[in-house]
Amino acid sequence: MEFPSARRIRRSPPPPPPADAAGSGGGPDGGDRISALPEDMLLQILGRLGCARAAARTSVLARRWRGLWARLPGLTFRDVPAGVVREALACVARPSRPRSPSSPPLRGVSVLDIRLARSALREAAKHDDAQAKSLLLAVAAKRISPKELVFFPPRSYVVKPGRRVEIAMPRFLRTTSIELDAHLLRIKLADAELPALERLSLSGNIVDLAAFLNRCPRLRVLRVTYREVEPSLLEAALVALEVPVELGLIVSLLGIEFGHAHGNYDVEDAQFASILHAAARLSPRELVFINNFRRCLSADLPCFRNATSIAMTLRFVCFTRLMSADRFSALERLSLVGCTVLDLATIVNRCPCLRVLMVKAHRSAHDFTMRSVSLQALELGVHETECKGIKIATPIFEQLKLSVHASSDLSVSVSAPMLEKVSWRYIYTKSALVFDLWFLQKMEVDTTEDYKYKDGEVINEGKDACPQPLRVHVLSLHIIAHNIGSELNFAREMEKLLVTNFIVLELHLNAKRHAIAAFVLYFLSMHQIRTTTQSLKIVLPRWSEMSKCLKKCPCNGPKNWRSQTISLIHLEEVEINNFRGGDHEMDFVTLMFSWAPNLKRMTIRLMSGMKPNDIGGYAMSIYNICLVYPSVNFCVYLSSGELVPCSSKQYDCARVVIGHN
Repeated sequence: MEFPSARRIRRSPPPPPPADAAGSGGGPDGGDRISALPEDMLLQILGRLGCARAAARTSVLARRWRGLWARLPGLTFRDVPAGVVREALACVARPSRPRSPSSPPLRGVSVLDIRLARSALREAAKHDDAQAKSLLLAVAAKRISPKELVFFPPRSYVVKPGRRVEIAMPRFLRTTSIELDAHLLRIKLADAELPALERLSLSGNIVDLAAFLNRCPRLRVLRVTYREVEPSLLEAALVALEVPVELGLIVSLLGIEFGHAHGNYDVEDAQFASILHAAARLSPRELVFINNFRRCLSADLPCFRNATSIAMTLRFVCFTRLMSADRFSALERLSLVGCTVLDLATIVNRCPCLRVLMVKAHRSAHDFTMRSVSLQALELGVHETECKGIKIATPIFEQLKLSVHASSDLSVSVSAPMLEKVSWRYIYTKSALVFDLWFLQKMEVDTTEDYKYKDGEVINEGKDACPQPLRVHVLSLHIIAHNIGSELNFAREMEKLLVTNFIVLELHLNAKRHAIAAFVLYFLSMHQIRTTTQSLKIVLPRWSEMSKCLKKCPCNGPKNWRSQTISLIHLEEVEINNFRGGDHEMDFVTLMFSWAPNLKRMTIRLMSGMKPNDIGGYAMSIYNICLVYPSVNFCVYLSSGELVPCSSKQYDCARVVIGHN
C-alpha cells in the first residue's frame, strides 16, 4: 500500500452542507454531510479505526479527507513492513509554532505505536533487524518525538551467527513513555537522551541500563526484561540498579530469560543464587524468570516482599528452603514450572494474599499439601514422577486443575466447599483392571460451559437455547483391552473425584479387535453412571482390519448380555465414533433404544477405510433399526463428516460417489 504524498495535504475549509439535506447521509442533491463535519470530529472518526493504514485509505473518499490521517494525535502500525512505515512517517508533520496569533499551532503525534511485520521469505528476513534499527533512527531524525512511543521490531525466525545486531535508543526530548521490545537484539543506550521520560519498558539484550538511568531525572517506573545476557554481566547489571531503586525508582517488571536462539549459558549454584538475591533486592512488583540451563542447580529461595506476581520456568532447579522467615506479603499469583520446591506448603503459608497458584513439578516431588485461606485457583501438574498424595484445604477455592501420573493407591483429600470448575487428569502409571480384560489407562474430569442443558435436560438449539451457559461435568475414561495389570476397585476410584454428577460420559475404548458391547453394558450398570449420565460418547480405535476373537474370549461374556435390562432414564444423547458394523455393535445399538426410553438423538460415525460397497448396507441396517423409534433423531456419517442418506436410491448414489472417490 502506498501512502499519499505530503504535498497533497491542504488545509482547505470544509464545503458548506446542503440546505435541504436531512438525516445522517447525503441530502437529495447528493451532498457529503460527513465530510462537512469539523476537523476534530473527522479526526475522532479516523482514530476509531485503530490503524494508520486504514485511516490513510480514507484519502480516496473525497478531497476533504486527503492527508487528514497525518494529523492524527495517535498513529498505530500493526504488522506493517518497515518501508511502508517510513513512507507514512514522511507525511506526518512535526509540531510547530503558529504562524500568526490567530492561527492554532500545528499539533504533533502524541502516541506512536509501531509493531513491524516479519518478512515472509527467509532471505528477506535477514534484513529485518537492520531495517528496524534504521526506522527507529528515522523517527528521531524527523523530530516527531511523541509523548508515548511503542516500538516492536519483527521477531525473526532466522538465527544469525556472530555479533548481535545493536538497536540504538535515539534522542526524544518530549517523550514521557517508551516501550521497546527488541526480542533478542542488543539495545544500546549509551548515547540516548530522554529528559522528559517518566515510564520505560525495555526487553532485549541490555547491559548498560544503570548508566542510562542517570540521564533520566524524571524516570519513576521501569519495566525491564534481560534476554540472553551473559550471567556475570547480568549479575553486575542487577547490582547496578540497586542505587536507582534506593532513590525511589519502582521496578514494575523484572524479567530474566536464558536459553533462546544464541546459545545456552552454564552457571554454578553460587552464581545462580547470587542472581536470585540481586533480583530480590530490586523489589520488583512482577518477576519473570525463565532458564534453559544444562545442569541441575540448588538454591535457597529469597523473599520478594513487594512482588504481586512471580512466574518461574526453571529447568533442573531445586529450591531447598526459604531464605528467611519473611512473608511474601503482596504476592497474589505464583507460577513454578519445571523446578522443584521441597517445601511448597511453607511457601503457601507465607503468602497471605495468594489467589492463583500454578505448579508443574519436577521429578523429585511426590506429595503436595496446601492449606490457604486466600487461594482461589490452583493448577497442579506432576508428570515426571509418580505422585503419592494430594491434600488441599481452602475455604474459598473456586477452580482446580490437576494433572498427575500416579498409581491406583494415590491418596486424595480436597476440602473446597466453593469449588465450581474442575479439570482432573489422572494418568495411571500401571494399567488397572476394571472388568475381565479391560484396563483403565487414564481418567479425566472437566467442567465445561454448555448452552444445550437447562434444568438437567437437553434442549434444542436456537430460540430455546439457554441464554447463559451452564457448567457441565464431563467424565472421560481411556480404557484398553489388555492382559497385564493390577486389579482396581473402580468404585473407590470414583470416590477420589471431586464431582459426581457427570452429565456427559466419554468412553475411549482401545478394543484391539475385541467386542465392546458386554463391557459397556457392565459399565453403564454402575449406579454412579446410570443415575447421572445424559450424554454418552463412545470412541473406538481407527484401524480398519478387525479379526474375530476366540470363542472363549472374555469379551464375548457374559453370554446372556443381550437379554439383560438396565434403566438409563436420563440418557438422551448417544454418539459412537469409528463404528465398524459388526454383529456385537449392531446388537448394542438396538439395545440402547430399550435401555434409554427417553433417548432423543443418536449419531453414528463410520470407521474410515470401510469398503464403499459396505457403507450403504451398514447404513440401511442402522436406519432400519431406527424406524421403530420415530421420536429419535438418528444420523449416520462418513468419517469425512458427510451425512449418509437414508433412502434406497440415495444409498445407490452414495455408493457410486464414494467408489468414484
